[in-house]
Amino acid sequence: MAPAGAHDQSFLDAAQAAAAWIRSTAQETAHGLAWLPDPDQPERSATVTAPATIYSGNAGIVLFLLELAQATGDASYLADARRGADQIAATWQEVLAFESLFSLEHLNLTFNMGLSGTAFVLAHVWQATHNVRYRDAALAITQHIVAAAHPVGAGVAWIGAASAGLGDGAIILYLLWAARVFDDPSLRDLAARAGEPILSAAERDPRGGLKWVGFPVERLGLPTGSYMPNFEFGTAGVAFVLARLYEETGDPRFLAAAREGTAHVQAIATVDGDAALLFYREPDLTDLYYLGYCHGPVGTARTFYQLYRVTQEPDYLVWTERFARGILASGVPELQTPGLWNVVCQCCGTTGISDFFVSLWLATGRAEYLAYAQRVGAQTRDRAAVVDGAGARWYQAWTRTQPDVLAAETGYMIGAAGVGSAFLHLHLATQGRYAAIVFPDNPFPSRLIGDDAAR
Repeated sequence: MAPAGAHDQSFLDAAQAAAAWIRSTAQETAHGLAWLPDPDQPERSATVTAPATIYSGNAGIVLFLLELAQATGDASYLADARRGADQIAATWQEVLAFESLFSLEHLNLTFNMGLSGTAFVLAHVWQATHNVRYRDAALAITQHIVAAAHPVGAGVAWIGAASAGLGDGAIILYLLWAARVFDDPSLRDLAARAGEPILSAAERDPRGGLKWVGFPVERLGLPTGSYMPNFEFGTAGVAFVLARLYEETGDPRFLAAAREGTAHVQAIATVDGDAALLFYREPDLTDLYYLGYCHGPVGTARTFYQLYRVTQEPDYLVWTERFARGILASGVPELQTPGLWNVVCQCCGTTGISDFFVSLWLATGRAEYLAYAQRVGAQTRDRAAVVDGAGARWYQAWTRTQPDVLAAETGYMIGAAGVGSAFLHLHLATQGRYAAIVFPDNPFPSRLIGDDAAR
C-alpha cells in the first residue's frame, strides 16, 4: 500500500526536529525527567492540564518518544521515555490536586486531561520495557479510578456527565481498554455498569434519534441551553462510547442507543452532495463548523466507523467518508476557516486532520486520503519555527476566541509531541510500515500487516 514517493524522509526529519526541541526543554527531577510545557514561559510547570497527563503534560511526550524509539531504533528515545515515566509514576497523585479548567468532581480521572490517560501511558511503557514498576503504577491508578465510582440508580458514575472527553464516557473507554491489557474482566463489568446512567440520560429529539448533553454547559461558561452535538463533548462522542460498550459486552441496548445517537447526528448534519459537516453549537453558532478532532468531523467520523466495525453495515462507512469529504470540500489547509483557525495541534488543528486521513487510508485503501494527509502534513511542517538550531516548534492560537494569544507548547494534544507523532505516522504510512499508539477513543487500524490494515 506504499505510494509513490515512499522514500521521502521529510516527515521523519520533521518528527525528529519536534523531538529535538522538546528534549531541549528537559528538566532533571528527583525521580527522572520532566519537560517544560511552554518553554517561552519557563516558570510555568503546567498549562492546561497537570504535568503527569497527556493533553499538555509529560505523559503525551512519553508516548511520542516511545513511538520514535520503535520507528527509528534509537535507544536514546526509549531511555528518555523511561525517565519521563519514572517521574510520572512517582508523582501521578499530584494530578488529584491540580486545579483544572472546570471545577467538577473527578474530572481529573478522565483520559486526555486526567489519570486514565496517565495509566494508559504507563502501561505502554511497561509493554515496551517489560519493567513491572510501570505496570504496577498503572494498576494503582486504575484501582483508584475503580474505587472512586459511586452508585447511581442501577449503575455507577464518577463525574455524572456522559462526555467521551471530559466525562464518564472517557473513563469507560479506558476501562474497556484496560480490561483487555490487564486481563481483568471486572474492569469491563464496571464500565458496563457506568453505561447504565448514560442510557438513562438520553433525550428523544424531535428532529430524529436520541441526543445527550454530554457535559454541563454552565461549567464551560456557555449560555444556558447550549448544545454541542459533535465528538467528544456531545452526542457523537456518547454514541461512540455506547458502541464500544456493545462491542465488549454484547448488550444490545448499547447498540440500539448508539444507532439512535448516530441517527440524530445524521438528522441535524449539513449535507452537500456527498459531503457532510455538523455545526459546532446551537442555538447560537449553527453556522460555525469546526474541522478537527474536538467538535469536528475528525472526531465525529470515528463514531460512524466504530458502528461500521461492529455492524458491517456499509451506510456507516459511507457516513464516515461523508464527513471526510466535508473537510476536503472546505479548502483547508490552504484556506483558513472560522472552524480551522491558526491551529496545528492534535486536538483541533491540522495534525489531527492529517492523522485522520492516514487512518482513512488504512481503513479503505483509498490513495487520495493518504495524498491529502501528506498535503496537510506538508503545510503544517512548513509552518515550523526553528530558533537557535534547537529543533522545531509550532506557534498557534489554541483558543479560537483569542486569536492573538500565540504559544508553542510541547505536549501531545496541544503541542509539538502530537505534531511530531502525526509526522511520524505519515512517514511510516508512506514507507508501508505504519504503526501507531492509538487511544481508546480511536477505532481505526493501529498498524499495517503486509498489504492489509490491522483492524
